[in-house]
Amino acid sequence: MTILVIAEHDHQQLKAATLNTVAAAQNIGGEVHILVAGTACSGAAQQAAQLQGVTSVKVADAAHYQSQTAENLTALVMANAAGY
Repeated sequence: MTILVIAEHDHQQLKAATLNTVAAAQNIGGEVHILVAGTACSGAAQQAAQLQGVTSVKVADAAHYQSQTAENLTALVMANAAGY
């Protein structure tokens, strides 16, 4: 089973909640992918790519993801949910 983790971050660094979620996903087993959505979020994406057990990082870098609201992220998550 492949698990998609939605990253919580400040655009530069991942927050502790994301690290905890990745650890929990690893305990479940299978591949772990991370979705990083934000504006100028390459720092968070690079950090995600370096996490042990993470096999793929998807990045959505656009102005409308700046505030990371549920309204904007829902469509993105649904578009990427197939196979997870």
